[in-house]
Amino acid sequence: MTKEIETFKENQTITEGILFSKNLIKGDIDRSIIVYLEGDLGAGKTTFTKGIMQGLGYQGLVKSPTYNLVEIHETEMLKVFHFDLYRINDAQELEEIGIQEYVNEKGSLCVFEWPENAESILPKPDFTVEIEHINSLQMDLRKLTIKSA
Repeated sequence: MTKEIETFKENQTITEGILFSKNLIKGDIDRSIIVYLEGDLGAGKTTFTKGIMQGLGYQGLVKSPTYNLVEIHETEMLKVFHFDLYRINDAQELEEIGIQEYVNEKGSLCVFEWPENAESILPKPDFTVEIEHINSLQMDLRKLTIKSA
């Protein structure tokens, strides 16, 4: 299933992340949910993740884990592992940090920014969200394409 959405402001992208989060949890979760976020620098991947986190009831700061590689957030429903793979040069770097433990943790959500940098070792996604920043003099337009497996 594919859904396309346009947002015109940062808060609308956050709202779409909140709505997306409501589709993630359907009953007991006996595995990790995998989400790929794709898009250029500044497209809105972390902004969308902020919305997901808000939708899951998380009240803390959500920032890009560019330098840490992964940020871990606890919610009542899920443990969330937010990865930024922008600086990954070799997928084996993820093996060294124990990526398999993250992606195999029951009751968790793994959100991957820049998944193309390590697709060879990542599990197939349950959802892929492509975010395209469309330059416009009139507005801050984003096109979100959400695909489910």
